[in-house]
Amino acid sequence: MATDLRPAYADIDEELFDVDQIPMTSRDVRSVGEMLFDVDYQARQLLMDVGGDDAGTLLRSWPTMVAAAEDLWASLPGRRPGVDERDRPITSLSAQAATIESSLSGRKAWPGQGPTNPRVDQMTQTLVNAAALVRRYGVEIPHEQTEAHRDLEAARTRIMHGLYLTAHAVNVALHDNGRDRVTDARESGRRVQLAQHHSPYAVAPTGVWIDRMSACENTARSYLTDRFPHALTGEAVRPVDDPGRLAQTLANWDIQSHRALARHLQPSNIVLITRTQGLIAGASMVLVHAAAIAGVLEPSDRLVPAIADAGRSWNNLASRWGDLVLPGTRLEGPLARAAAEVRAAYRQLTHDSTTLATPEIIATRPGLANAMMVSLRAIEASSELAHVVAEKADNPNLTGPARALSRRAHNDIESGQAKRPAEGDVVWVSPSDILAKRRVALPRPVAEALRTTSVSTAVAAGVASRVADLHGWQDPLSVASPTAGSGCPSRGRAGLVAPPSVPGTGKRLGR
Repeated sequence: MATDLRPAYADIDEELFDVDQIPMTSRDVRSVGEMLFDVDYQARQLLMDVGGDDAGTLLRSWPTMVAAAEDLWASLPGRRPGVDERDRPITSLSAQAATIESSLSGRKAWPGQGPTNPRVDQMTQTLVNAAALVRRYGVEIPHEQTEAHRDLEAARTRIMHGLYLTAHAVNVALHDNGRDRVTDARESGRRVQLAQHHSPYAVAPTGVWIDRMSACENTARSYLTDRFPHALTGEAVRPVDDPGRLAQTLANWDIQSHRALARHLQPSNIVLITRTQGLIAGASMVLVHAAAIAGVLEPSDRLVPAIADAGRSWNNLASRWGDLVLPGTRLEGPLARAAAEVRAAYRQLTHDSTTLATPEIIATRPGLANAMMVSLRAIEASSELAHVVAEKADNPNLTGPARALSRRAHNDIESGQAKRPAEGDVVWVSPSDILAKRRVALPRPVAEALRTTSVSTAVAAGVASRVADLHGWQDPLSVASPTAGSGCPSRGRAGLVAPPSVPGTGKRLGR
């Protein structure tokens, strides 16, 4: 969505943008377009690593997410009087979700009452925040103009695509849950009635929910068919000066991640920290490559490989900590917001509308040199953070879901990442614990591989830190300063277009 001419921290006094002061705010400082892009990103991440144990939490969260999406959809300006045919898909989807919510209410059979899914809840809150911004500033959008009309269509498409991906993730989780039920039944010698449609794993009690979620998925897909790539080409991107955004963002991320690690931390938060560090490494490689093309960085045959190795290590560690996350575990709010802002701040530099920009295009963007240096500073600091994360792996009281840890233990033995026991094959997790979905202590191979991976990540981060330091020739204070002149990054936020700023205020929708 469109942007303000001032930084997104407009409610904070100007003096707080002094380089020595980091504004700490609980507000979501992204534009509406950035929020919609992040919902899409979160839905894709959910789809990649969803599991059978997540099925119940996902079902409980689905109706609330659809309600938030419908609310945002209805708040978009430019609706036609009377019945607007563009609203029929979201209205139909909302009706389907409402019946699911009604069926879940007071239900004793599976999935019953219980926790909701934190990642879907995070997407829901993002949609709620976006709707609040639209209601506050939507009147300023000249929706009768062609550019604004196309941007509004892109916004509707992004909303529906996020719902489609999430519905598909729920279906994948339901199928995985059915597969686990079939496997447990066969291993215990019980007979199981296989489904005659969808897949052999659409068994009771998940089969009926697969039918209902498939209807939701098909509704969203029918809207997106032949529309998704075309509609997004109309998404507006307006370059707006936002001095020091990436510097402020990475500084806030460093603070929030250390604050979280200083407390007794849930594995879900460590997963977020390690994934975000992997994202920082990946984005830094893109900026370094572009900086070399632009001639603001001497080519190096060590820098990119070192950062790439660190990024792979962070992502590998995130996968291992992900096995320890229990369904329904919540994320710390400030940490989640800081991670979302990291994604948004990098995207404004590395993306061209909906796709990753080419290095040649990124090389032409103002502020590239400063952004690259800020990223290298973050790579340097990641070494210390890796050691702090590694300390968490030494906790002897770590636990996790029985099924996930059983699979990881056997995989680590087979892949050679943990020592094979002298006594031969070992049942690391009791079948009864798996069947009852209990929380169990880490099997020896899992604990061993987690510590080894943590040490490897710290080593890789240390190497990247030292190599980045060799290229860190610019004073970090001058990078973060909003008075750095033409070196300040120019940002473009995707999303609903805004009119010229209101005289005397500089306000634009989605500040």
